[in-house]
Amino acid sequence: MKKVSLIELKPGMVTAEDVLNYDMKMVVPKGVVLTENIISRLESYSIYYVSVENEVMEQLYNKSIETAVKQETSAKESSKSRIYNSEQFAVFSRDFNQCADHFKDSLMKALYKHEPFNADGLLSETMQLMRQGETHVSVFDMLLNMRNIDDSIYAHCIDVALISNMLARWLHFSEEEQRLATACGLFHDVGKFMLPQTILRKPDRLTPEEFEIIKTHTTEGLHLLSKFSNIPREVRNAALMHHEKCDGSGYPYGLKGDEIDKYSKIVTIADIFDAMTSERVYRSAMCPFTVIKSFEDEGIQKYDAKYILTFLENVANSYLNHRVSLSNGMEGNVIFINQSDYSLPIIKCDNDEIINLQDQYYKNIMKLSNQKNVSIESII
Repeated sequence: MKKVSLIELKPGMVTAEDVLNYDMKMVVPKGVVLTENIISRLESYSIYYVSVENEVMEQLYNKSIETAVKQETSAKESSKSRIYNSEQFAVFSRDFNQCADHFKDSLMKALYKHEPFNADGLLSETMQLMRQGETHVSVFDMLLNMRNIDDSIYAHCIDVALISNMLARWLHFSEEEQRLATACGLFHDVGKFMLPQTILRKPDRLTPEEFEIIKTHTTEGLHLLSKFSNIPREVRNAALMHHEKCDGSGYPYGLKGDEIDKYSKIVTIADIFDAMTSERVYRSAMCPFTVIKSFEDEGIQKYDAKYILTFLENVANSYLNHRVSLSNGMEGNVIFINQSDYSLPIIKCDNDEIINLQDQYYKNIMKLSNQKNVSIESII
């Protein structure tokens, strides 16, 4: 372990201790691989020295690349089509849609017929969807194929519940905490059912007045869930706080840092990831690696550092070995995730060319080049 000044920090270095600000609050946890984005933001926290592990990243990097190339499959079949045509996906999509139907039926009966809200039953159904896959990779693969099937609020809530569950697992939450995180995701957007459908389904840009109405779904969600005695406090908080940001830029109250419930911080990340990677009536889905890049550009300030870094690392790794299309028209497989830039992996193209998106990106910056960087267009 050694202490390194801010100007000497390099992507790939690993923090040997928690990085704390002047208030002794953690900015970056121990064991995190530094990226350009993280380093550039440390200065804004008036942090000028960081304890890092001894530099062994280059050796590990080269060894990992060699292993990844050897293991890369020559199969050209689309990752998405292979999963879409599988029996496992058929079962998952059937049960997913059934869960969405039950969600709608239970909520509508509770709202308009004053029947009990079957929150526990809906949560159990959602948890069962998690058990259909043996690993988190299969869950994200399933969701990737569900993106253009249904953009209803019910489907979005189930998506966010599953992603929240995975993030809670990656953070090593207990089983009970994982279940609670899932419930927070499942019911986070119920306030939208109290808003005009004409605004929710509007295919054009919202006016400032319409956006102010949309923002009320957080307080509406709190009020709605407060009517049911079987809804935990953390779930009500997630409905209220899932648009709050750690830097105070969110809504409805502009809360910061520890003022935001920990489950709400998880749901915030899951909510944004799902919304941006899903089809909407007003836009097409964004590539997961584009969304990862967006998080990398702002994550340290707007989100809990430990939560967002854990999420980015694991979700990027979930697309390892997937086929992708590139902006230069080429196709290939993701064979290595760069730990200092999760959004810029290494691709082995069908002509056996190896493209390191990270190296290309930084070389163009150093050369002040106007040449457009090759990027991942989509997972195929």
